[in-house]
Amino acid sequence: MGQRILAIALALGAVACGGGSGALDSFNSSTGGASNCLVPSSDLVSGGPGRDGIPALTNPRTVSATAGDTFLPPTTLVLGVTFGGEARAHPHNVFWWHEIVNDVVGGRSLALSYCPLTGSGMVYDPVIGGQTLNFGVSGLLFDNNLVLFDRATESLWSQMRVEGICGTFARTVPTLLPVVQSTWAAWKALHPATTVVSFDQGVSRNYNQYPYGTYDRVGDTSLLFPQSFVDPRRPAKELVLGIRQGAAAKAWAYGTLGERTAVNDVVGDRAVVVVYDAEAQMAVAFSRDVAGSRLSFEVVEDRAFPFHLRDVETGTLWDLTGAAVSGPQAGARLEPVATFSAMWFAWAAFNRNTELFAR
Repeated sequence: MGQRILAIALALGAVACGGGSGALDSFNSSTGGASNCLVPSSDLVSGGPGRDGIPALTNPRTVSATAGDTFLPPTTLVLGVTFGGEARAHPHNVFWWHEIVNDVVGGRSLALSYCPLTGSGMVYDPVIGGQTLNFGVSGLLFDNNLVLFDRATESLWSQMRVEGICGTFARTVPTLLPVVQSTWAAWKALHPATTVVSFDQGVSRNYNQYPYGTYDRVGDTSLLFPQSFVDPRRPAKELVLGIRQGAAAKAWAYGTLGERTAVNDVVGDRAVVVVYDAEAQMAVAFSRDVAGSRLSFEVVEDRAFPFHLRDVETGTLWDLTGAAVSGPQAGARLEPVATFSAMWFAWAAFNRNTELFAR
């Protein structure tokens, strides 16, 4: 099955998270991108087009939400970010063909990436060592997951390890920034003035065609490349929301969260609330500590979207962006937890000590 999907992807001009014969050699330059590696070179595998064979985007073309409705069905999955009062949606469809988007939202530089093989959509702060890095697709995979490279030093970065793994920036940990994965309809409901990355990016791609067959379905057990570790506690490709806090890690599998819920939990020394809505395909997390008090939350509305949360301690009403809209805490804001969703097999491989939420 895996080789069949790989053949389909090659025919369509994309392979999950890049790859290519001799791809590591392309980083053995004077910048030393392939030197000082934290992982054995044999663990960095190739699987298709080489370096920049899948072209990352920089400053992508965007359109209004109204224009976005002309090419995005309501159930399209997006990665949404808000900074400086500006909201922007980045459709999965664009990431299928580009995997990395170097963008600026609300005046803040961002490095967004999505790996189709691991279902992981993440946002890094690209300002590292006083410079704003621009990232590209290396053509390499580590445990089936995207390996990025920065154009300044050609260092290699493991997306889900959240670390530079070869070159000048080996052992450098980028700051992870908050991101919301949801349907286009849900993101618009939360942010009506949002912009959205357009399908018109000056390259010939069929953004309406998912190039990996049935790969992302929970019932599809195939992997395209060798996997160092598989945790059998959940289906391999079930999506989970994962949180790391220091040495602690915990995952909330979408399939265990029901139709709509707010889970009050603790990861390491951090109290969090995980909020989930099945129809919106959205799982987000906030800190439960506000102004020196620890709050517990419950869902208010059963059906409407966007819905609200209410904290048990003060009765304040909170919206899904974390803003207190009425009650004693009105005007306060919950701190979003910088985390991401991914397929279970990948989260477990990169967080082998992970706890798993169970009701």
